[in-house]
Amino acid sequence: MRLSILAKGLTMGLMGLTALTGAAYAQTTVKIYMGQLYAPDSDPRSKETMDAIIADYEKLHPDTKIEPVPWLGGDQSTYFAWLSTRYAAGDEPDIGWSHYYTRNAEADRWTALNEYLDGPNDYIPAGQPGHDKWNDEFFDNVKAQIRAPDGNWYQVNTNWVETGLFINNDLMKANGIDTNWASWTDFIKSCKNLKAKGIQPLGVFATPGWSTDQWLDTLLISAAFADQIPSWHLPAYENPFMKDRQLTPEEMAKATHDGKFSTTDPRFDTFLDLTKEVTDNCIVEGFAGITSLDQIMNLFFNDKVAMAWLGTWNAPTVRDTAKFSVTTTYFPPFTSQNSKYLTQPTIYRVGGPSSSGQFGISSGAADRGTLDASVDFLKFLTAPAQAQRIAAYDEGNLPVIKGVEPAEVAKGFSAISQLPERGITDAVSRYNGEQYGTPHNRLLQSFMLGEISRDEMKTQYQALLDKAVADQCEANSWDWCNK
Repeated sequence: MRLSILAKGLTMGLMGLTALTGAAYAQTTVKIYMGQLYAPDSDPRSKETMDAIIADYEKLHPDTKIEPVPWLGGDQSTYFAWLSTRYAAGDEPDIGWSHYYTRNAEADRWTALNEYLDGPNDYIPAGQPGHDKWNDEFFDNVKAQIRAPDGNWYQVNTNWVETGLFINNDLMKANGIDTNWASWTDFIKSCKNLKAKGIQPLGVFATPGWSTDQWLDTLLISAAFADQIPSWHLPAYENPFMKDRQLTPEEMAKATHDGKFSTTDPRFDTFLDLTKEVTDNCIVEGFAGITSLDQIMNLFFNDKVAMAWLGTWNAPTVRDTAKFSVTTTYFPPFTSQNSKYLTQPTIYRVGGPSSSGQFGISSGAADRGTLDASVDFLKFLTAPAQAQRIAAYDEGNLPVIKGVEPAEVAKGFSAISQLPERGITDAVSRYNGEQYGTPHNRLLQSFMLGEISRDEMKTQYQALLDKAVADQCEANSWDWCNK
């Protein structure tokens, strides 16, 4: 009997020891989706860098395993469909990539990061921004733009994309063109001088679908309606943390419904004046027959255009391909000489914060017990030491973390990223997607080419605006629609 009792005690003791030992070595697995920052098939450097960062983290935390999900490819709709499926199964990545506007609209899927951002990040050396308060390492203008109207941050951005003018310095200098423009008027004068010498000034293209002319369109229309746009903001979308922001589809629809955005407004004529001026003097001839940025780059590389409006993502290709000196700059500001509706000289940026580095933590991480480990790895990943390693190969994006130097090809975009946000966005995002965006592009292109008169354009365009509002009201039943 005594032997049986002793044996039972020994067995229980061994079981307890085994349980303790197992607990000591139990691993927490954090699944992460880094998008293009972990693309083993298409970008070996991304795999090499991210694997090294993960290995360094796991050495510090042997009880945590980081499991990266490879990039799913270039079609974002495929990724978001996959993500929705994973959420439905409760198996979504603990840390995932998404655009801030998508994430803010689906806040129930993500963890509010405020309390963690207000705390320290011990992976950042003492005395550097972010050590005492993690949020301090991120750029203020980025934080303002990605912050949700409810005051929460559901993601952090490590980088973003920008657009800018790539200038053939050799061509400009050979023709005596000074690119230190003080205003939009100076820029137009340079375009005229180039054309007088038989040189096509600016590589921009226009199609019924997406094109870089849409970027230009947003700058011109924002300048034309500059004094009115803030009054079109609706309380439901107001962001107290962001002075300049793009109008939402409902705000555009209501402003149009109320007659504030209309072709009868003299501001619309200012928009058309600016459009005609830049088309006739600057944009490359044959712009309507160009269908891609690759074609614009080929024109630029072969001295067919003096300037090309491209993005940070094109910068590495420009560096590796151009046989001439290239400078990256931006358009100079519009003044009251260009639009009497501007209260001060202004030019608007067209770019981020969409990027390869925009990460949030799933709301399901708390239920799975992976929240603390996910926050900790995100702190490690965003610390300047790791972010710099990523910036070294991810040259097509502009780092937006203090202490991280952009790649040489991206440095010219740093000042651009601090410019105010345009008020009116790309046509496809203004009302109801392609139902408005495609006809808008066709009408504007016809006007730019001189195929229709100003009056014809305005008549047809007002009908398009009225239809866009009617479609939006039918789809959304906003309470102001029938007033």
